[in-house]
Amino acid sequence: MWTKYNLLCTYCDTLFEVTTKEFKKAPTCVCEYPDELILLGSEDATVTKEDVTKLTLPGLVKINTNPYN
Repeated sequence: MWTKYNLLCTYCDTLFEVTTKEFKKAPTCVCEYPDELILLGSEDATVTKEDVTKLTLPGLVKINTNPYN
């Protein structure tokens, strides 16, 4: 089972997500203060066996345009 963890660094206020099968060791923030991390929460991130290519249309989207209009 894949799990997504939301963490916060209280030293530099960085909010980040880690998705992994095994959360054995907490990651290190870019500010390199590992003792300042707080686990805000976690949730199941397991992907179903549905083909994801059917969910997203292929193609190039020009920057600053809305492809849905």
